[in-house]
Amino acid sequence: MTAHTAPAPLASGGLENLQHLVHRQEHKLAADILARQQSTTPQPPRGWPAHIDGPRNWSRSTSNQSPAHITTLYGFGNAEVQAAMKRLGELELDGDEVTRERFLLPKLQSRLEKCAFDVHYGSGLCIIRGLNNEDYTVEDSTVIFLALASYVGDQRGLQNSKGDMLSHVTESKSWTVPRGRRHGIHTNDSLPFHNDMGCEILSMQVRDQADTGGHTCVASIAAIYNDLVQSNPWALHVLAEHNWPIQSSSRKDPPFVLSPLLEFHAGNLLVSMDPARIGPHPLSHDNSIPSLTPEQEEALAILQSAAEKHQIQLETQPGDIVFINNLGLLHAREAYSDSATSSRHLVRLWLRNTELGWAIPPSMKMPWDAAFGDRAAKVLNRYYPIVPMPEYMECKYSNGTAAFVADDDSSSDDSNGREVISSTTGGDPWHQLEGNG
Repeated sequence: MTAHTAPAPLASGGLENLQHLVHRQEHKLAADILARQQSTTPQPPRGWPAHIDGPRNWSRSTSNQSPAHITTLYGFGNAEVQAAMKRLGELELDGDEVTRERFLLPKLQSRLEKCAFDVHYGSGLCIIRGLNNEDYTVEDSTVIFLALASYVGDQRGLQNSKGDMLSHVTESKSWTVPRGRRHGIHTNDSLPFHNDMGCEILSMQVRDQADTGGHTCVASIAAIYNDLVQSNPWALHVLAEHNWPIQSSSRKDPPFVLSPLLEFHAGNLLVSMDPARIGPHPLSHDNSIPSLTPEQEEALAILQSAAEKHQIQLETQPGDIVFINNLGLLHAREAYSDSATSSRHLVRLWLRNTELGWAIPPSMKMPWDAAFGDRAAKVLNRYYPIVPMPEYMECKYSNGTAAFVADDDSSSDDSNGREVISSTTGGDPWHQLEGNG
């Protein structure tokens, strides 16, 4: 049984500019930044805390230990998973029907619920370890991923307007489209610090690792905030302003919304930031999306530098399932190389926990709504592609470091065409014949 992922957006040329800005900030070559630092007063935005403490305030600079909570499935855990798989297999369910109620794990349940709590109110990181991919078919492995993840988040997010619930973060050896014309997650390039805008819990199943490099790095926004309160408080004010142009859709007028990148809301500090979705789209030539101001460019570079300072590297292995608080942490990826026998491959799932989830501020609702809200609810067909597409299909407009622009109008004409089989038409929801976006 095979299936293919939906196509991905183009990588943004703006990432090179961001790297240049980070380099400039690190070496203190910009006189205007130095002048701003010297003239500012060390005060965070009004109503924001002077310091954030607690389990999410962790940093490489203060500890060499990983903050990730690791739940290992020993013998009894794997036995429970296998027994639940046997019961579920007899029901022949589609992806949406794989839930914790149908995948009962009486002994593991408390551990998985502890994982959900740690993601929201602990360090923000949890890893489930002990599953061996070689023990299961690709389809069964996907079912187990969905089932275990349902204990951490009971709602799944839409990853694009075509209805895909899973994305494959990999670079297939069969693809011939040049890397510069692919989405960033479908190359072996490094990715800057960002989060998947609109997602609450970023969940990733590790199917395979790179031969060299490719580590996922994470940084706590709490540690970054505490640093910037002392070193660059003016940057916090810029990041908190509701004037950042966030690309929303190629078919909307205007094709952007104005939002902050940081927001302190309902007692939590939230970050919503993908450098490749901020400012003009690289294919836009009509000035329909405003360019960033010099202050915004500087603040974005400072945020990247602070994330690099406080980052920790996740040491994962095939079979791991990783859960990241996508509102409280930023993540990045190292460049990597695959060998003839290896191929770095993560399967990505977006989740929210309707009981533990953080309140979403109105200023950050646009991408969230496309993944979990009313706009997502309008997409009726849901697909769970279990393997990458054999031939890479380029996207016409969408952009982003990691997240698709899920706000595009899925009912509009698609000149490239898209043929799928879904559960709503009596077909197999795991099987996607051909995808384009």
